[in-house]
Amino acid sequence: MQNPMPNQLFHILAAAALALSAVTPWHGELFDKKQGAFYFHYALKGFKAGKQQAALTGAVSVTLSSLLKKKAYQLAQDQSDPGGAPRALWKLPSGKYELTGIALVDAAGQKRTWAPTEHKSFVIKRQTLSNLGLLTLSPVGADGLAVAMTMQENSYDETGKRADSPLAGVVDGFTGLEQERFAGKKAKRDAQNDHSTETALRATATFTREISMFFKLDLFKYNYHAKAIAAVLGVSDPKVRACYTDRLDDVRALKGDVKFTFLLSKQSGTMAKLKHTGGSVADAKLVECIYYELAQVQFPVPETMIGELTYTFDAR
Repeated sequence: MQNPMPNQLFHILAAAALALSAVTPWHGELFDKKQGAFYFHYALKGFKAGKQQAALTGAVSVTLSSLLKKKAYQLAQDQSDPGGAPRALWKLPSGKYELTGIALVDAAGQKRTWAPTEHKSFVIKRQTLSNLGLLTLSPVGADGLAVAMTMQENSYDETGKRADSPLAGVVDGFTGLEQERFAGKKAKRDAQNDHSTETALRATATFTREISMFFKLDLFKYNYHAKAIAAVLGVSDPKVRACYTDRLDDVRALKGDVKFTFLLSKQSGTMAKLKHTGGSVADAKLVECIYYELAQVQFPVPETMIGELTYTFDAR
């Protein structure tokens, strides 16, 4: 990979100096007064899949920076159909932002990164969904990425009456021009109230709980590989976190740990013989969801090894 230009290096260092905050998925709940959301699609060009592997190991990690608040945010997203509905919708405070970094791990286990040489800002408007279009990712050199940005028509839609939507509409995130209208000014007027009705309060309370999740990985005598394996698990965090937050809708006091043992197979690059071995959480649906998410992850596995993985969850 070529050495970054001085202005590019400055932005890389500046972003690294900021504490990263996780971007929160938006599931259709009411926004606060100064919140909006965004979505994007990404496509891969020039990546080769392995014999038993997808073109990527895990999801794509994206870093954003707020121009006003000088704060950095990070999210991880799986690939979606560029012409279909968005894979995920993400919630942020209103304001101007820049894409400051993209990272992924390819099928060969190589981490590839991108940092822009020219910065292009986008806007998050109150109660509005910003469309960031299509990001086409291509490998460059030994560990680099090229990114091409193309605007697309809005691909987000929702059931029910548009006039009752929490969204004012959808805009081109880079120009701010409206692509589609939902509730219009009504959404912004509604956001000024205190959401005091029972229905609205219940909708917002579900998504304003403080969620904590962390994992402990033990590869025993193979722990010199733990850093690489943990990095891939970190990219999969949003999926495992979603398993937990989805169950909170039914079991609000759910918290504790979930333990698994596994054999990391050099042949398949997956957690073979994955087994739930206990923990303080006895929720079968949560365990099943985590199990199936872990079973799909592809790892860079230089040698077959056994390990133990413990997830700990809490919500306040």
